[in-house]
Amino acid sequence: MKHKNIPLNERIIFALDVDSKEKAEKWVDLLGNHINFYKVGMQLFMAGWFPAIEMITKRGHKVMVDLKIFGAETS
Repeated sequence: MKHKNIPLNERIIFALDVDSKEKAEKWVDLLGNHINFYKVGMQLFMAGWFPAIEMITKRGHKVMVDLKIFGAETS
């Protein structure tokens, strides 16, 4: 198995589990260049829509959008 050379600041994906674009922006500003990869979940996406994602990418960071619409079945 080959190991990929993943930059240190991309080894952690920071979950922006907040309820507003403004709160997400504060986290992205606070973390600066220490974190380069962010997860936007349903809560932030519904609060900020695509401008929340654009705010992150315009700063040169990567984004994973995790929009789970249906939960797992429970018995």
